[in-house]
Amino acid sequence: MDSINRQIATPVELWHSQGCGSPTVMLLSILVICVLAVPASAINFNTPESTVAEVMADPEYYDGTITIGTIAIVGTLTNISCDVRISEGEQSIAVDTRDRSMFEGFEEGDTAKMIGIFYYKRVGESVFDPECAIHWPIADSKTVSIPELMENPQAYNGRKITVIGNLTDVRESGMGYRMDVEDGGRYLDIKFYGRTLLEAGTVVKATGIFVGGTMHADTVAKRETLPFGIAIPGFSGLLAAGMLAFALVVASRTISKR
Repeated sequence: MDSINRQIATPVELWHSQGCGSPTVMLLSILVICVLAVPASAINFNTPESTVAEVMADPEYYDGTITIGTIAIVGTLTNISCDVRISEGEQSIAVDTRDRSMFEGFEEGDTAKMIGIFYYKRVGESVFDPECAIHWPIADSKTVSIPELMENPQAYNGRKITVIGNLTDVRESGMGYRMDVEDGGRYLDIKFYGRTLLEAGTVVKATGIFVGGTMHADTVAKRETLPFGIAIPGFSGLLAAGMLAFALVVASRTISKR
């Protein structure tokens, strides 16, 4: 029986027997798992911008199959109605347009920032495969109602917006959250990659970039309201200033009495 038991190795014993038991190897393995756990749908809108000229001057360096992976290219959109290209002067790069919805609301000659992967000389020509396209410099359309957004999504595609509505559903998704926010019977899908304690039934204010029918939110927070339900922009700041002023008055009177 002892001989049988000795032949049955636990997962930990197997880990050590294969030379994977050192703290360094274990730490590296954990880091790899953490990196792989990041949701693939998370778009890094803060990816540093490269110009078309910079990419074309050293295409092998920017080649996503070999070196740096995801990049951002800023340039002018040309041939928008057919085979889209991102251009700078006489230089241009072909754009993979399998998902044409990301170019809704863009016009010929618009300046855009596209985030994705550059493939050097793929099928005879270099191609940029975008995750998204946003108006550049980033255009802030301020607050828009969800019904208006859903009726005319192309007008806000690739732009920064703010919406207010009722959080009807929130669920974990990868390292972030997916949320449904409702206003006037219309719903908006939101991806949020921070942490939150918000629950369904809360009126929220969300700000982010609207891409292809989904908001990629920078912030999602409880909407600030007075106790009787009237919202006043900046109310919390005014309240804090008022409380500070009141405290200073009380303190000065206390000092003067002494």
